Amino acid sequence: MFINQTLNAVIQVILFSVIPFVWWLCTARKKESFWSWIGFKKIKVANKRNFLILLLGVCIACYALGELALMMRGDLEAADSAYKGMGVKAIPSILMYAFGQTALSEEILFRGFLLKRLQSKWGFKFAATVQAIIFGALHILMVWGQVEIVAGIVIVIYPMVVAVILSWINEKKAGGSIYPSWIIHGVLNSITGILQAMI
Repeated sequence: MFINQTLNAVIQVILFSVIPFVWWLCTARKKESFWSWIGFKKIKVANKRNFLILLLGVCIACYALGELALMMRGDLEAADSAYKGMGVKAIPSILMYAFGQTALSEEILFRGFLLKRLQSKWGFKFAATVQAIIFGALHILMVWGQVEIVAGIVIVIYPMVVAVILSWINEKKAGGSIYPSWIIHGVLNSITGILQAMI
C-alpha cells in the first residue's frame, strides 16, 4: 500500500509540476532556479517563535473550519476515506498521501506557480482570490454530481478560505516560501486521514 501511495504521489507531483516547469523554462530559467522560482526557499521571518505560534494557530483554525465544513456537507466519502478503519498500519501511506500526493503537488501548482505568477502581474489580493477560486473549483470537480447544492457550496468555499490563508502565510509572513503552506496543508490532510484510519 505504501509503495502504491508513493508512486501515486510521485506521478501527481510530476503532473502538477509540468505546467510550472514549462512556464519557468520559457520565462525565467536564466533569472533563477526552478526551485526558488516556485517557492522552495528559506522561510524569512523576524521571530521564529511567533511564526511557529502563527503556524499552529492557522492549523487549529483551518482544522476547526474543516470540521464545520464536514458537518455542513454531510456524509460524503472523501479521498482519505480509503484509509477508514485500517488503524496504525495506514499511517505511512496517509503521510505520503497527505504530504506528497496532495499537499506538495497542490502547493507547487497553486501557491508556488499560480499565485506567484498572478501576483507579479496584478498584486497579492487579485492573485490570492483567483488561485483560491480555482483551488475551490478543483475540489468540487472531484465530487461533481454526488452532492447537493449546500454541500457543493461548502466543498468550494472551505478550500477557498484555506487557500487565501495559505497564500497570506507564504507571501506576507514567510518571504515567499511555500514551505509553510506545504506543512500546514500536509498536517491538515494527515490529521483527517489518521482519524479516518482509527474509526
